[in-house]
Amino acid sequence: MSWILHRLKGDKVIWIIAFLLGLISILAIYSSTSAMAYRLAGGDTETYVLRHIILIVLGLVVMFVVHKLDYRIFARLSNILLVVTIPLLLYTIVKGAEVNDAARWINIFGQSFQPSDLAKLTLLIYLAKLLTVRQDVIKDFYEGFLPALFWVSVICGLIAPADLSTAVLMFLASLMVMFIAGVDLKYIGLLVMVAVVGLGILGSTAKRSATWESRMSDYVNRILDPEYRPIAQTTQSHIAFAGAGLFGKGAGKSAQRNFIPHANADFIFAVIVEEYGLVGAAVVICLYLILLFRSVSIITMSKTFGALLASGLAFILVLQAMMNMGVTVGLLPVTGLPLPLISWGGTSILITSISLGIILSVSREAFEGSPEKKKVTSSTSIKRKIQTRWANA
Repeated sequence: MSWILHRLKGDKVIWIIAFLLGLISILAIYSSTSAMAYRLAGGDTETYVLRHIILIVLGLVVMFVVHKLDYRIFARLSNILLVVTIPLLLYTIVKGAEVNDAARWINIFGQSFQPSDLAKLTLLIYLAKLLTVRQDVIKDFYEGFLPALFWVSVICGLIAPADLSTAVLMFLASLMVMFIAGVDLKYIGLLVMVAVVGLGILGSTAKRSATWESRMSDYVNRILDPEYRPIAQTTQSHIAFAGAGLFGKGAGKSAQRNFIPHANADFIFAVIVEEYGLVGAAVVICLYLILLFRSVSIITMSKTFGALLASGLAFILVLQAMMNMGVTVGLLPVTGLPLPLISWGGTSILITSISLGIILSVSREAFEGSPEKKKVTSSTSIKRKIQTRWANA
């Protein structure tokens, strides 16, 4: 163990968070897959949890390998990633496995793969590189903003018809990266307007428009009508919350795991809350928030590739977690976003592990650099720099 700990570089807090989220994931998956095990595997829950443990361990190995790399290598690979990702997204639209009018999955060597997860990583890496090399013209509409607008529009546009929630998530993360990079706020506002127009067109033409309309109608009725009965997922998750209390029912004692659709994926947070209560929910939320704080605090907010990449990856992971939990508690419309590093899904775990590995690579250089870089930027300093950014915008 000491041999392993000695070789873990970068921010140790992020490593601890990754280990804790992995442990929580194993416990939650073991409990939440019971219904699926009885339905598909004759009650053999151990098969599913063993597969998940292997995925978590592989994810940690991937994190370790990636964090040993110089994160700048991803800038050099960004063009290759684009060449791979965009054809995969196009292939998914044409040949992807379709569920509920959504073609999100493809099979590669017998294994299912979700290209939109790879697209998250590709877009943020390429956008960070693009905005870094164009710092001298970052305020210029044609040379600084238009190329970023093009790639954000292309990648999010290819994903949105089948997976609108992921496209929105990527769009928001892109806005954050562009803001930190120094893109003029009026151009960012223009990008938001383009997105609104695109959503309007998509809402009237996409195959899933009826599904989106139904989910939004359910969400609005939930807010406006106290007597309204929400869809099954929301109803069952609310029942899970109602019976949780402060400390929950205990590990493996969730009752609603047998009734919540996708209890091991999109709604796994409901199982965690029912079994570990408000305290367990607070722990999970705090882990993600600490991850965001540590990821931001290891950079200096300077407009460098590492700063933009680490902040963008941390933001998209934590925002996805908050959106997933917001859906589960009923604060947001139902989406299909998993809880990063906790929900069932090999693709999600792999891409999340690579993202955390890149963040750790950036932090490794920060800690191993000059004495000035070794000092972690305080939250007060970060706040001051953000305020300066707003003032100069």
